[in-house]
Amino acid sequence: MALAMDILEIELGGRLVARRCITGRPVEIGRSPECDVVLDDPELAERHLLVSRVRGTVCVADISRGRRHAGMVQPLRPGEGLAVGEYRLLRREPRPDELRREPRPDAAQREPEALDGHPTQDLKRGSVVAPRMLVLVGRGPEARRYVLDDRPLHLGRDDGNDVVLADRAVSTRHVRLEPTDAGVLVRDLGSRNGTFVNGVRVQTALLAMGGQIQVGHAELRLVARTEAEPQTMIAESPAMLEMLAEAQRAALLSWPVLVHGESGTGKESVARALHELGTRVRGPYVALNAGGFATNLLEAELFGHEKGAFTGASQTHRGLFEQAHGGTLFLDEIGELPLECQARLLRVLESGELRRVGGEAMLRVDVRLVCATHRDLRAMVAEGAFREDLYYRIARLVLEVPALRSRPEDVRALARHFLHQVRNELGPRELSSGAEARLVAYDWPGNARELRNVLCAAACATTAPCIEEQDVDRALRRVGGRHPLRGPDPESMLRTLDACQGNLSAAARALGVPRSTLRGRLRASGRYEV
Repeated sequence: MALAMDILEIELGGRLVARRCITGRPVEIGRSPECDVVLDDPELAERHLLVSRVRGTVCVADISRGRRHAGMVQPLRPGEGLAVGEYRLLRREPRPDELRREPRPDAAQREPEALDGHPTQDLKRGSVVAPRMLVLVGRGPEARRYVLDDRPLHLGRDDGNDVVLADRAVSTRHVRLEPTDAGVLVRDLGSRNGTFVNGVRVQTALLAMGGQIQVGHAELRLVARTEAEPQTMIAESPAMLEMLAEAQRAALLSWPVLVHGESGTGKESVARALHELGTRVRGPYVALNAGGFATNLLEAELFGHEKGAFTGASQTHRGLFEQAHGGTLFLDEIGELPLECQARLLRVLESGELRRVGGEAMLRVDVRLVCATHRDLRAMVAEGAFREDLYYRIARLVLEVPALRSRPEDVRALARHFLHQVRNELGPRELSSGAEARLVAYDWPGNARELRNVLCAAACATTAPCIEEQDVDRALRRVGGRHPLRGPDPESMLRTLDACQGNLSAAARALGVPRSTLRGRLRASGRYEV
């Protein structure tokens, strides 16, 4: 299949001064001699515009600094012109003779060198990057997350960058990530210490999914945005769908949100949905488990510290509030926060300012706070274990995530989802009707996390493509450590009977009780006519 191609022409006073192909590599325009197209106009920035093809559309992005429309992206249609200082940009479709010279798909990685002499390293031939991706800075659940969509992403030490890296080894404006149809172009912006892609220092490199970038001491990775898409949350029950509808409405607001629910119900997924669906999606998403640190270390992690502030503070550290500036900070297990940290957190929320540990200067931060807990914070307030004023600060909006035992429709949907996740490692798996009924009848004290573990254990223990009820029962005993279906309550019995389509014998087998026992318990409950 032929590559899409357009011609970008630049005119000055009606005279053609430059021509470039718009295909796999973005065209950088500005006064700097390092740009792809250099325009001698004092009104232009050193690096002024970026023209690229993103998801089939030719876009012009303003990459200038300190200008009113910096960061804006607009499409450039065939035949349209765009004024750039004294110059005029024009996009036109190629003539037949130009199309005949179009590079073959297998030579796409050589196209940038032929156009402008800047070699581009294609790190994964033939791969096409996902339409939208995430840039992860760091590793683990605390990694900062940035959305990479139509606009380029600037990284550097200066606060004017999209991603700020407080590292002396990082230049003021170090590197730019440029999304294109062919991948993400990593372009070093003349940094002192260089940009490394998969361990190799590069000036420009075309990067695909899973690629790694080293900038100073920071490690960055490109991952599919679907890992955090709110649409991937599994919800078929009315209770969960209603909660997600509330989350969508709350996402558009800037207020703090408290997400309450049992452990394993998916509170962090809700927090990510609030970020992804909100107005701060271009900003970072930073997460921290507030119960995993000692008080002094937690303060340094949240608010940062200056060099020498305490033993082991060998360099200045930007706290998570600073790292999440312009985005979302998710504090999990907020109920575990020590009272000393609660007081300092309250001051930051009230003033929007913080002081690093050992520091003197006040720093202003703009962060949306999302907290989560499985504890009853109102009871903790009554006991004096949680500050009342802080509670009302973080609980301006409250989202209640229902337990899995109250939404049997989601048990089936989640089971299919988890089995699909292990398909590549264990092969295709499906549940028999009896196995599904046993899953629905269980009360799931560990919620979705326990369901995932049980299904993985059941799928791993059998080589058959169909998981039977005895496989589920065995996995429940091993993972849960107790008999899964001892003394079913009326709700469990009714759910199981519904899963078995009213077949009393099948429901009794699924519950592990005699048919007569099930009939008697249903009759005694008065909830079902037998």
